[in-house]
Amino acid sequence: MNPIVFYFANGTTFFVGLAIVLVSEVLLIRFQKRFARSALTLLVLLGMILIVLSATPISIFLYLVWGISAGIGYFLIRRNQVTRSTKQIACGFLAATTSLLCVLEVQYHLLETVLVPQGTTIYVLGDSISAGINGKQKCWPEVLNDSTNFQVVNLAQAGAKVSQAINQAKEIPESKSLVIVEIGGNDLLGGTDAIAFQSKFETLIKTLANQNHQILIFEMPLFPFQNSFGYAQRSTARRYNAAILPKRYFTKVLAMQNGTCKQRPENVAPSGEW
Repeated sequence: MNPIVFYFANGTTFFVGLAIVLVSEVLLIRFQKRFARSALTLLVLLGMILIVLSATPISIFLYLVWGISAGIGYFLIRRNQVTRSTKQIACGFLAATTSLLCVLEVQYHLLETVLVPQGTTIYVLGDSISAGINGKQKCWPEVLNDSTNFQVVNLAQAGAKVSQAINQAKEIPESKSLVIVEIGGNDLLGGTDAIAFQSKFETLIKTLANQNHQILIFEMPLFPFQNSFGYAQRSTARRYNAAILPKRYFTKVLAMQNGTCKQRPENVAPSGEW
């Protein structure tokens, strides 16, 4: 995977964009020369572009609150008639809203610990990222099976969408297992409506929850303005108490040759703990 694409896909650009906007507006208070202010204005725009490109699935309301604070702050800072204390208050409000967004988002970038009892079978539902394409490379479920004390059953199918993953879930012959869900990329690329995706994805997770499975969901990297797909994943995970694997792990799998993982994933313990 191209390093630039990897950087955008793993969600880091959201935090970078927030930091650039905040720091640039703070510096605008200090620097009065035309060149410096023009450069800082471009940085503000760059930061906002990075935030949009990150497609971070937080609520529209929070985006609006932050956007209004950034816009009003920039407007006040650029006006010479406004007092310095007023500009500082505006930056303080922007810093507060920026901190709020960071706190709310960072939880989805931290790895959750999932305790898995010895003897538990792990089932993988997914598409070609998990099933492989040409069969010549070991995909990450096989590596997981070979490098831990757990039996891993890979039910993933190349080209699968969420609707096919529902059928995969029905093939699990037991309850109270750990089920890893890596699905949604083909829905995203295939033009599935976000509302339809959310409905089908919830059906999938509900089916697993009704069988008392532990559920671990790969969060998908998203294209700009496709935030609603990520929101569907997160809201469904919260509703059914499923764990979310940060999207950097999905991008790490994609970054491997042929989309495979030739080493044990760093979040997998040899036994008992995920």
